[in-house]
Amino acid sequence: MGLSTSWACLFGAWWILIPYVLWMLVFNIGGEELWWRGYVLPRQELAFGMITWVVHGLLWSVFHLFMQPSLWDAVRMEISGVALSFVAQRTKSTGLASSATALGTCLSF
Repeated sequence: MGLSTSWACLFGAWWILIPYVLWMLVFNIGGEELWWRGYVLPRQELAFGMITWVVHGLLWSVFHLFMQPSLWDAVRMEISGVALSFVAQRTKSTGLASSATALGTCLSF
């Protein structure tokens, strides 16, 4: 098996991925994590208390539902959304959730 046609056009031009990954890390991951886990999660915590991570994770997953090509991807997004929300709420930090989201996004290429 050779390279898929989508990756074949990058053969010899791997460097083009660097600006794309940087763009994704700064604007997509950074902006999304700051909004969802840095702004929305603490405000939801006032309304939902200890179960905020469940509500937040489900809402985050529904927000990403349009990007999921299969049922398995939608289920995976639900699981990761709830898990990342749990981590963010328990640690009171967006760092670990942001790192996990960035890793998942970069590996999805």
